[in-house]
Amino acid sequence: MKQSMTAITRHGFTLVEVIVVMALFLSVAMIAAQAFKNITTLAAKYSKSEESNIEGIIGLELLRHDLEQMGFGLFWDFLPGAAITYGESADADSSTNDAPGNVPRACVTLNNSAAFSSDLIGVKGTTVGSTRASQRWTYVPFHNISSSPTWSSRPIRWPSGNLASGDRVIVIRHNFNDPTDDHLLVDTTGTDYATLTTGSAPSNSYLPVKDEELSMVYGVEQSSTTLRMPFNRVDFSITTGNVPPFCAERTGVLSKGMVSHTDNGHYSYTPLMDCVADMQVVLGWDVSDGGRAKSISAYSNADGSVVSGAASTADLQGWRASPQGIREHLKMVKIYILAQEGRKDPGYSYPATTMVVGNAGLGETSLTSIYTFTTAQLQYHWRLYRVIVRPKNLVNNQ
Repeated sequence: MKQSMTAITRHGFTLVEVIVVMALFLSVAMIAAQAFKNITTLAAKYSKSEESNIEGIIGLELLRHDLEQMGFGLFWDFLPGAAITYGESADADSSTNDAPGNVPRACVTLNNSAAFSSDLIGVKGTTVGSTRASQRWTYVPFHNISSSPTWSSRPIRWPSGNLASGDRVIVIRHNFNDPTDDHLLVDTTGTDYATLTTGSAPSNSYLPVKDEELSMVYGVEQSSTTLRMPFNRVDFSITTGNVPPFCAERTGVLSKGMVSHTDNGHYSYTPLMDCVADMQVVLGWDVSDGGRAKSISAYSNADGSVVSGAASTADLQGWRASPQGIREHLKMVKIYILAQEGRKDPGYSYPATTMVVGNAGLGETSLTSIYTFTTAQLQYHWRLYRVIVRPKNLVNNQ
């Protein structure tokens, strides 16, 4: 019996075919690797950019909060015959200090005085402090005085978690019928202004003695602190210490400098935003008599030397130097901040060599600042931030 055999031919790949396939595979792999590298590079860049944006937004909200608090808890005058002196900032320009014996201004500003010819703005008020006590207040009306024990009283608001025994506070007398006896700082010690010795009431010296009087109690500092001044103060400016290495040249840190009650009035700095190149302050004013119009009719730069609108330079400089002028006429504060966005991008060139720091519209044309980038700065992305605030605790805005 014959058995037929079928011949099976088996073909393999030639060396040339293997080489070609491997070359194609390597080419695809290299293209994919380069694409992956580009994706991760862009992702890291965008991540750092968003990280900078988030940090900046948080810092600017802290700035906005303190600007809104300017003037809170400030007195307008001293009791007749009172000889009160206090200290203020040991680091700031002396023109921004109202110490040793003047009524404090709610807002102080300097033009081109900080790093890179940027501006400075200082805010005074009890609530700009960082302690628990500085966020607390209460009040004592005349009708809340009891006959037993003699001449004693309790504040209307004294729930759990409010001002505590030993907290350093100030007391301000309000009189609804006598403007000369209104918003006066009550002081008996000359240094601590007032200290809560119990958790229930201020000492008798601070209680209202007439039906039309009201005593306002504002917390300033914790019990372990001897007050340097009867309020708190923070200054915002660009500083050049501890600048991160990824920042472009000619940039610094937007910092919140809190004037210390215990460290001879020196600043305690809190960084708010990294890589800041410029900060400009524009002030909006109500120029009507006593600020009664409650509308903005003029803008000025930080020191009042440049004015846009229906006011003279002398008027603006006079108001910004006066506690009453600020209370009655300052309507709005605008802060313009030029900051780096993300990190250096070697393959990028910023599309302009200059940036307008300010708003050329709304009557502010003469108040803008032109920032010129260096060649190295053009390899960075830049962003202009705006913080616009109507301070809540000035008479003009109530």
